[in-house]
Amino acid sequence: MENPVVIVGGWLSTPDDYRGLATHLAQPPYNRIVYICDIGRGLWLSLRDPEFHPAIEIVARTVELAMQETGATRIDMIGHSAGGRIARANLGHASYGGTAYNGQRHVANFTTLGTAHATVEIYVAQFGKWVNEMYPGAYYSHIAYCSVAGESVQGRRIGSPEQMLAFRSYELTCGDGNEIGDGVIPMRSCFLQGADNLVLRGVRHAPYNAPRTWYGAPEVVELWYEGGVTRNEQRVMRAER
Repeated sequence: MENPVVIVGGWLSTPDDYRGLATHLAQPPYNRIVYICDIGRGLWLSLRDPEFHPAIEIVARTVELAMQETGATRIDMIGHSAGGRIARANLGHASYGGTAYNGQRHVANFTTLGTAHATVEIYVAQFGKWVNEMYPGAYYSHIAYCSVAGESVQGRRIGSPEQMLAFRSYELTCGDGNEIGDGVIPMRSCFLQGADNLVLRGVRHAPYNAPRTWYGAPEVVELWYEGGVTRNEQRVMRAER
């Protein structure tokens, strides 16, 4: 049996935002059983840096449920945006918030989509620093890490509405709005040392503004899911617009 998939959503998302991705992965050629962590907007709004324990706890419970219901010994984890950081903390063996989740025992493949692994964003600065210091790069050698970044929107202080919004978001994330990325996260913030770092040209961050070109769109999923890339090699692929 193929590993079940656990999806960890991004900041201010709801599980409904990932139903399309889950449905796609459940169909041929993937045929995966998919679980979406039940982290909603209310919980996201209640979290304060550096305390993300409630979200990590939901990830742990979802992984346990996936293994119990399927009988699997390993799962594949997908983290979108801020969900990638939450998932990395769940993998860790050290105590966080009084709990050692040690989720790395149960994960075979770990993919992040538009996750700012390197960030100066004030709302996650302490948590992000802790994750990177405790578990730098592709930390667990038995897990196949893949980090996916979109290259679609150049941030501009004065430009189109999309470019100006990207400028503000990139500036918040890495301190420089004059970057290129997926419209929300600058590309260079997504790279994780030791992972398969993929750059997808034309891909945007989220389903609410780019349903056909975001990371979870069917035409894009085939570019990164079970990517077949050489470990530690950065590759550039192109998504259809």
